[in-house]
Amino acid sequence: MNTIKIYLGVLFFTSFICTGFAQQLPERSTYDANAFIWNPAMTSIHNYWELGATYKQQWVGFDDAPRTLMASFQYPFVDKNMSMGMYMMHDKTHPLLFNAIGFTYNYQFKLNITREDFLSIGLLGTYGEYRVDTKNILTSLEQDPLMPVDGASKIIPNAGAGIFYTTNKDKFDSNTIYLGVGVQQLFSSDLKFDGTDQDVNFLRAPHANAIMGVTLLMNANTYIEPSVWLNYAGENIYELNAGFRMEQEDTFWAAANFSVSQNFSVQGGVILTDGIFEDGQMRIGGLATYNLGKLGSSIGLGYEFYVAYRFYN
Repeated sequence: MNTIKIYLGVLFFTSFICTGFAQQLPERSTYDANAFIWNPAMTSIHNYWELGATYKQQWVGFDDAPRTLMASFQYPFVDKNMSMGMYMMHDKTHPLLFNAIGFTYNYQFKLNITREDFLSIGLLGTYGEYRVDTKNILTSLEQDPLMPVDGASKIIPNAGAGIFYTTNKDKFDSNTIYLGVGVQQLFSSDLKFDGTDQDVNFLRAPHANAIMGVTLLMNANTYIEPSVWLNYAGENIYELNAGFRMEQEDTFWAAANFSVSQNFSVQGGVILTDGIFEDGQMRIGGLATYNLGKLGSSIGLGYEFYVAYRFYN
């Protein structure tokens, strides 16, 4: 089993070098609170600030399987019609490690198509470090000319942008329609590591996403929310996702998601508002994912945990 894992790592690393267009950013989380990381125009669009953290583990059962740790903060300046956000990310997909810090900003325009609608335009700036960890990779050559020096790292800034429209800020106020488009890695520069005898590079490819959904009020404090989103990672790499979510105000939420790559996930969480949380909400949730295709039994389960505090202005 260890040999298989090592070969999988080699295949992943080799394909990443050769194509340069593989998925280069962590897989998008289905937690809606993290949407601003992929589309900066969605930063704090519902007039609450949030401090949160997520931990994602994929391919449970594989050594050195992909995992992502993220902390984020969003804050709305309601009287100025704008919001700002920040996140820190640590992503480990052996043999590559990625650490990043990002800052988002959006400005909101009232369109008056509906009473409470607005259009948001957002910008994203990132500062990322890529590091190579080759300790567990086996090659057929004692000194492989394609293998970077262990611990080689590069720091590359990048940028993103987005646009988002919604007919209402408050999902518990009325039925809502929303849609948005975002893009990351606008600067598609090469990422070259030192220590190789040949010209080996990782070409940064733009990553884009589009989302559309509706929220439908079931009663005064419960809504359901079907949605779809499309991810694009360059060179005709697409993934379409369909999701369904339900939330009861100040109580709980539950959701499910299915993608064309046959990944299926379910999530749920509790919302605490009493005691020390009476000025806001403490949200604690968990998510499990499984691939329903042929690789499901080999890849195994994945999971994600989410905790956040929300304070409403």
